[in-house]
Amino acid sequence: MTKNLVNPNNTDALEFIKKNHTNKPDKTMLILAGDCLIDYKGRARSLLDWGERVIMIKQDGTLLVHQPEMREPINWQPTGSKTEFKIKEDKLVLKSYIKKPPEKMKIKFRNIKFITAISLKDKAKLIISGMELDFVNQIINNPSIIEEGLRVVKREKPVKSGMIDLFCYDKNHTPVIIEVKRSLANISSVHQLRMYVKDTKKDVDKANVRGILCAPKIPDMVKHLLLDYGLEWIEVERKIMLPDDKQKTLKEFAE
Repeated sequence: MTKNLVNPNNTDALEFIKKNHTNKPDKTMLILAGDCLIDYKGRARSLLDWGERVIMIKQDGTLLVHQPEMREPINWQPTGSKTEFKIKEDKLVLKSYIKKPPEKMKIKFRNIKFITAISLKDKAKLIISGMELDFVNQIINNPSIIEEGLRVVKREKPVKSGMIDLFCYDKNHTPVIIEVKRSLANISSVHQLRMYVKDTKKDVDKANVRGILCAPKIPDMVKHLLLDYGLEWIEVERKIMLPDDKQKTLKEFAE
């Protein structure tokens, strides 16, 4: 259900809001755009002078005030807020309030460009994939994607210069330091890995310590620097788990 009203007068605007938002048995989202003044009392006290803004009242009572620029709302009311509307001194007045903690917002409109009332259904949960932690877990669960016989001993091993992503041993029981990058590897990644290998050589009995930089993409200049320092690399396509439990590579996901 979507209802719209363009350039209404105050009386028509109030009737529209009552019919399509306030008195609806099913909750609706209300979006208003117009010239308004905003007076807030709560965590602090603020007054936002007249200006054209978008006011969004979500189905759970959350209220957001957006200016024509910037991503974040200039002001807002939390989930569970109650909203009332009335006409006073020839202006449409919106009051949003919540008792705990006590917060009140009064919005006066002297001009309204449009009003939209819409009912939305969305039960989906946000699934965040592609984080560096996911990539590390991918290697822990299947070390053979780096090389056969690799054994992960510890994750986030502290050394003097920082925190090693994965401390491992290869099939010959040689210590292996793995630095994981979730996207494009860069020069600083090489220097980071180099320092980890240097610190580890001081801590283990064997002087031979391998360092492997692992990322979905490693530029040629980074590979050349790794060779100069006697370090290794492997490009591993990161897996992304979709809501249907199907795995795709990062490349496939982008397509």
